[in-house]
Amino acid sequence: MKPAWLALLAGALILAGPVARAQAQSIWEQRIEDDARRETFTLTARKPNYFLVTSMRTPNQAPYELTGSADQLDNEEIKFQLSFQTKMADDLLGGNGDLWFGYTQVSFWQLFNGAISAPFRETNYEPEVYLSFLTRAELLGFKLRTVNAGFVHQSNGRAEPLSRSWNRVFADFQLLRGDFALSFKPWVRIKEDPEEDNNPDIENYLGRYELRLSYQWRGHVFSGMVRNVLDSEHRLNSELSWSFPIVRRLRGLVQWYNGYGESLIDYNFNMHRIGVGVLLTDWL
Repeated sequence: MKPAWLALLAGALILAGPVARAQAQSIWEQRIEDDARRETFTLTARKPNYFLVTSMRTPNQAPYELTGSADQLDNEEIKFQLSFQTKMADDLLGGNGDLWFGYTQVSFWQLFNGAISAPFRETNYEPEVYLSFLTRAELLGFKLRTVNAGFVHQSNGRAEPLSRSWNRVFADFQLLRGDFALSFKPWVRIKEDPEEDNNPDIENYLGRYELRLSYQWRGHVFSGMVRNVLDSEHRLNSELSWSFPIVRRLRGLVQWYNGYGESLIDYNFNMHRIGVGVLLTDWL
């Protein structure tokens, strides 16, 4: 049986059609409208860009012990994310359907661990290509303003036994209501040769969809994310964040993460982390 979200995706694309890009009615819709009007091959943020000083409850030593290393990880490290996107083509399907390329990189840096020369513990690379459709549908009191559908690859670019990667096709339904923005992002993993798959059970920990709810209030943005909500083994992943103005475009960020899959090397490790730092670009 096909996933239910495929039927929802098909219905949303039928409703989309050629859409007039009207005056935005909220700060979330303004971002969507601005992206839809952008010229091709101009860069903008895909996800938030930030730099955090973080503390973990317990570092994941297990992968490094497999290599025979006796290095001990610190609880404190730097986490930063770089993310951008660019439109590659406009209105491919009857006045709608823009083609985008996105790239996100997340790094975990043991900056304070001088005993092992302050290495980068893990870096994840995530290129993606997707079609973005403006829509005029309504769902449960929300505006279904955009539907994205595409392909994403994520890997850590390392050799065995630390190599981790997976490929997915995904959809992303972005719904708006006043100062609230809701994203429902389901995916299907593309199967790999079992002999080459270094994380065959990754869906059991990261699930098959992601829900994110954001709220904007007087320049502050509160965001919550959950994955794997109904997992029978209780492998819930959750993230809470609060961003706030500091000066001009510079913002502060507090981020809390609890669960699996914050990074690929930790996909099956239950991580508890709190971080404080600066945000260069938000979801807006």
